[in-house]
Amino acid sequence: MRIFTILRSIRNNLRTNPIQDNLERQEFRILLNGDFATVEYKKIGNKSYDLIHAHIPDTYHGQGLGAILAERVFDHIITNNSKMKISCEFLQRFLKSNNDRYKMHVLE
Repeated sequence: MRIFTILRSIRNNLRTNPIQDNLERQEFRILLNGDFATVEYKKIGNKSYDLIHAHIPDTYHGQGLGAILAERVFDHIITNNSKMKISCEFLQRFLKSNNDRYKMHVLE
């Protein structure tokens, strides 16, 4: 029961903690219980990002957190009137299952 409570707290953190844009490391990140879930990017143009790699801390693999991270980062990019190229295989799979929602914001 304690593990379930911790996981619920981590999911809540991922959904509600602010997205930080670490310009120096070129990554979007969200604080998770003392660690970060991240999406590395490469800036391509003024308002476009190539999303290269998504990372969830090893402790939380297999818990569905990657999909929450992808949704948050995609929504963050759209909210900021930017576009995205998806190079990360995980994010490509997420996009494929959510294509209708995001396709207008994706660069080929």
